Amino acid sequence: MDDALFSSEFEPADTRYLWRLWFADVLDLATSALLGWGALRALDVDRTPSALVLAGVGVWLLMSLAGGWSGWTLWRGVVGLRMVDAKEAGAPGPGLGLARAFLVPLDLPISPVLQRRYFDRLLKVEPEAVPLLSRKWQRGLGWQGVWLVLLLASVWFVVMPTRREALTYLKRLDGWRCCNSRATPSPFTCSSSVSRAVRAAKGGDEESRAVVAQCPRARSELGR
Repeated sequence: MDDALFSSEFEPADTRYLWRLWFADVLDLATSALLGWGALRALDVDRTPSALVLAGVGVWLLMSLAGGWSGWTLWRGVVGLRMVDAKEAGAPGPGLGLARAFLVPLDLPISPVLQRRYFDRLLKVEPEAVPLLSRKWQRGLGWQGVWLVLLLASVWFVVMPTRREALTYLKRLDGWRCCNSRATPSPFTCSSSVSRAVRAAKGGDEESRAVVAQCPRARSELGR
């Protein structure tokens, strides 16, 4: 069923596919924030509010550039939409993709009220419906797959402890219990922290080596 029950085939594309594009943009923004958070955890840097904002904005700009180049993002692919140049019916290009990165956050709160994408019309870009599993949709799978892999990697880095978190945990009482094979409140935190500390120690990190030397369970894994 189309986005608007009584929509006409002569309606502008941004009105006809308003809600599908709205949800795709919201989810792309949320994905950018998650990817930025995951990148900071992967690099094990301080996750201050300003660092989180900068990382999320940086990823959003990269996603917008790639989305302008190809017309695709992960969530546009999921809802079956591709952004195109309203005149040439091809991908908008990185310039318009970057311009849209700054205008989408303005468009999102006003488009449900206006029932149109005002700034998309200003840029002369519009959504094009692409049926799922069609040949054109399949050609966009490579672009979507890149962002899906990065998203899954970010979830991994968010769930798993960083080097500093692992070492801090192993220095505490629960870490002592973990190291000496006693009952701990969180077996997952125990095993993942030991594994992270062992990997860092194998990589030559001196602080990790010192902590592993004091942890029988970690020493055992290091010796394998």
